[in-house]
Amino acid sequence: MNGTRFFPTSSKGVTMNSKVLASALLAASLTGALGMSACSPGQDSQSPSANQSTSATDTNALLLLNESLRAKLGTTYSDSWIEDNKLHVAVTTEAAATVVTEAGAVPKIVALDAAALESALQAVSAWQATLPDGLDAAIHKLIPDGRTGTLTIFVAPDHLDAVAQAAAADKPAGSVPLVIKASTGLATPL
Repeated sequence: MNGTRFFPTSSKGVTMNSKVLASALLAASLTGALGMSACSPGQDSQSPSANQSTSATDTNALLLLNESLRAKLGTTYSDSWIEDNKLHVAVTTEAAATVVTEAGAVPKIVALDAAALESALQAVSAWQATLPDGLDAAIHKLIPDGRTGTLTIFVAPDHLDAVAQAAAADKPAGSVPLVIKASTGLATPL
């Protein structure tokens, strides 16, 4: 895995209010929708089946189903994505997986819910602001992934090792594992 560092971190927590969490989840849903419409400026290519086109009507129906399931599943919801024209939903319990299946979607049981991932995202963002000048700006993007229970940090290639070392020492994401990858884009403003 050239340009990628992966390591677990220790546990810390940050509380999020429901409006911030809802905004983050909406952004994640829109990112998934953009990815399905081939408008995503994503950094990694997905499997060929994930890139198959889905009609706007089908996509809207799946996004509505996702919103309904997210509301119904509450804290057991982690993430969702559209693959092979089907909604896949990551959840943290068997009971939630049953609800997903009964709704016509494909469940995946994972360890972390959306709130844990959002807390890790906020903690890493706060940690980024404490990094020395230059190193903080080298972090271009932070992306939580409920499918894998990780938080990916995209870093300017010339600062990859320095950010990886700082993250390994500081463990800013708590128990959420970090994946550190070389960025191919521009920094996202803090």
